[in-house]
Amino acid sequence: MYTTIGYQAFRSCSSLTAIVIPEGSRLASIGGLAFGYCNSLTTIVIPEGVTSIGSSAFRGCSSLTKIVIPEGVTSIGERAFSGCSRLTIFAGKGSKPDGWNSSWNYDNRPVYWYSESQKSGNYWRYVDGVPTPWNSY
Repeated sequence: MYTTIGYQAFRSCSSLTAIVIPEGSRLASIGGLAFGYCNSLTTIVIPEGVTSIGSSAFRGCSSLTKIVIPEGVTSIGERAFSGCSRLTIFAGKGSKPDGWNSSWNYDNRPVYWYSESQKSGNYWRYVDGVPTPWNSY
């Protein structure tokens, strides 16, 4: 089993629409530009074991609308989601970890931080298995 999706592994793969990496996989890192410019990509499921997302990993994925960043991700490179103009980010942490680059969300896409109880501000929880912002009630 692979532990890394390498640098530019699927870059500009215009026919790629969805990626589901199963829970229990040994994947630990997604390399820089790994899915860069996959402009048809609408869905990605990242498993809990991932700890690192490289610089520009999803850059230019203009059809990507939602991503859940697992709680165990301790490192995100710069501009990881740059050019993802439709993206809403659901982070598994309650706030930005120190290991995330200061420009990880360069385009300032909407970010919701996980909380089962914090009902005001930019927080989310699962409702029937779907990431849902608290402010949508």
